Amino acid sequence: MQLGEFGLIEVLRKALGEMDPDLLIGMGDDAAVVRCPEALAVCSDTMVAGRHFFADVAASDLAWKALAVNLSDLAAMGATPRWALLNLSLPAGHGEDWGRWVDEFIAGWRAMAVPWRVRLIGGDTVATDGPLTITVVLLGAQRPAPMRRDAARPGQGIWVSGSLGDAAAALDIARSRRGLPARRPQDLSAAAEAVLEQRRLRPSPRLALGEAAAGCGVGCAQDISDGFLADLGHILRASGVGARVDVDALPVSSALRPALGEDWSAWQRWPLTGGDDYELILCAAPELEQALLDIGRATDTPLTRVGEIVPASAGIELRWRGHVQRVEGHGGHEHVF
Repeated sequence: MQLGEFGLIEVLRKALGEMDPDLLIGMGDDAAVVRCPEALAVCSDTMVAGRHFFADVAASDLAWKALAVNLSDLAAMGATPRWALLNLSLPAGHGEDWGRWVDEFIAGWRAMAVPWRVRLIGGDTVATDGPLTITVVLLGAQRPAPMRRDAARPGQGIWVSGSLGDAAAALDIARSRRGLPARRPQDLSAAAEAVLEQRRLRPSPRLALGEAAAGCGVGCAQDISDGFLADLGHILRASGVGARVDVDALPVSSALRPALGEDWSAWQRWPLTGGDDYELILCAAPELEQALLDIGRATDTPLTRVGEIVPASAGIELRWRGHVQRVEGHGGHEHVF
């Protein structure tokens, strides 16, 4: 790799290594040094070519999403992002092509990092014989009490931000174009497919909503990466409770809605279990619901009540078009984008 490890580090340092008052030593030493006046929330995520994304995804989109999925984890805790570590494993043998790739990666990273004031403070780079691999570690300030998976209680409403199913439907479109097994959504215009693709590659983490919800006393949240039903399941297992979900109420975008109609299998595949939405599930007591709606308006984030937490003995009940279905098990799965 002609750019070289130290050359790449210098490029990243100059482009992304801005200092801030609590960053005492940034990129360039054996370790960064930060001042921590508050509790820190820390998360990490790894994306591997061929497993988590197609090899032809643009570098700018990879950078955006690699950072966004970690920002979404902090949003679910109600934390404010501060600093990031970036590990890049770049396949060897591509010569100067990586210089152009890195320029595009920097542009995508900045597009997500700058609005949220995320500073890159270190990481590692390596030329490898394996696939392109991107690992991000993100640190955030935990000012309100963190929202947790184990804080759901019977009687709380189940709320969802934004819309569900867009990214999963876009993945099916992308897979079908590559001749891979998929169920391609029908009755969508080219413009609608473009909207879904943007949601797949460039999700919008709900940071403002998460911090404000934690600040007003919401104690339970989870970001949606594995799919609404699977991630709600994480909450239910951690909290020892059940749920009643009105599938009819699940928020879907105007771009996806024509592909759903009255098709239960389509509702199951995309909004209910599709994944990669990076929206938030929030469980809120009735007395907090007006405050939550006010926060949604203040942060320009659509919020929809989709069900209620119930005792564990009731299990998980899905209601759709007057029918009731009980769910025995629900697991997450990874999505290649």
